[in-house]
Amino acid sequence: VNWREDEASAFNMMTMADNNSNRDDDAKTSSSTPVDSSISPSAIQCEEILINGGRPLAKLPAYHGLKKFSLGQRIQGGRTLLRLSNLIQPDEVDVLVKASLEASGERKRRRVERQADNDGADADGDGNENDIMILEQGNPGKIFVRLLTNAAAERECTPDDALPDLASQLVEDILLRALDYLDKNQECSSLRPKLFGDDSDEMGTLFRTNQLTYSDREPAINVYDAPHGHFCMHKDNQALSILLPLSTPQTDFNGGGTAFWAQSSPMEGMDRPSLVLKP
Repeated sequence: VNWREDEASAFNMMTMADNNSNRDDDAKTSSSTPVDSSISPSAIQCEEILINGGRPLAKLPAYHGLKKFSLGQRIQGGRTLLRLSNLIQPDEVDVLVKASLEASGERKRRRVERQADNDGADADGDGNENDIMILEQGNPGKIFVRLLTNAAAERECTPDDALPDLASQLVEDILLRALDYLDKNQECSSLRPKLFGDDSDEMGTLFRTNQLTYSDREPAINVYDAPHGHFCMHKDNQALSILLPLSTPQTDFNGGGTAFWAQSSPMEGMDRPSLVLKP
């Protein structure tokens, strides 16, 4: 498990999950999808990279010490991460970004109205929505708008924070696509037993049958607004984290990215990150 910090002026989709074999199977399914979400598994590309420096594992010499470990061991040990390409189609990104912008704008509008009601401020003055910083759950280390899938919003009893239905279903479709790919890719065969146990079902099955537990308010889409949007250094403390950037650097935002630290106990603002990833 590595330390990570997210800072961007756009969007990412994230989920942190662990196996919970004792959870009741109350999974919900839906037949409605906003776009044609079929992607051939052969189109998805996978690259393992070192957290310390970002070098592709494939470029290390055969005698390198990391290569004596399995992929699952390297991931669990926080030495490498997997970068998947071609997992999301452009029209899917468009759907999620549009839905997130609309839902985020509505959250900000309600925030402005509540502030105006509470302190008598004019919504166009002290309560101007462009000046509102959304502190996720009141935590100053998390400044963004978090929009939950319907299932996550139901677990957290926060229906006002949910994505629109079609966007929520699409988020789950994409997460399932990633898990199914990892299950079926022979090069990733050591990942599931190492992270979830030798006797566990495939990761896609765990997701479908609601046998996963999640970090608070996950899965979700985070909407970051410049210049304050960020998620401070943290550990997810789950078996698996999936981050799916929905914005393009230099086109949708400048700066930002997701930083990783290979150190066991880094100091924020003092220790330089070992790796900064941008889509």
